[in-house]
Amino acid sequence: MSIRKLLSIGVLLLLLSGCSSDDDNDAVNSLSLIGEWEASHQSKNPNDADTADMWQYTFNPDGTGTGPYATKSFRYEINGSRITLNLLNIESYYGQTVYEYDIVSFSKDRMEWDEVPDKHWGGKGKYLKFYRK
Repeated sequence: MSIRKLLSIGVLLLLLSGCSSDDDNDAVNSLSLIGEWEASHQSKNPNDADTADMWQYTFNPDGTGTGPYATKSFRYEINGSRITLNLLNIESYYGQTVYEYDIVSFSKDRMEWDEVPDKHWGGKGKYLKFYRK
């Protein structure tokens, strides 16, 4: 077999292996986030009791959204795998008006967030697993 054929086969194999589907690592952008999301779990430990059903978010195409409690109305930004919620027209608990989350995994119907620790919560943040409603 000639070198040219071997190289062609090698390139083809590399291309095919790069096309495999990995649902937990889809690209996160404002278009893929649009819609209603409800948390299914609020802890990294699946044995912990939690109140995940209280955490529901809606992301609108115009970069705004709604959520529970202090995050009732917000403008959101996505930068890489970090989402920032800037609260609108509200003075939040502890004066916090920005919430940041690292998106741990994302697919068209599942998402996991890990809150960036905040000084008000002693370095603890919420870890939420969502499904699209």
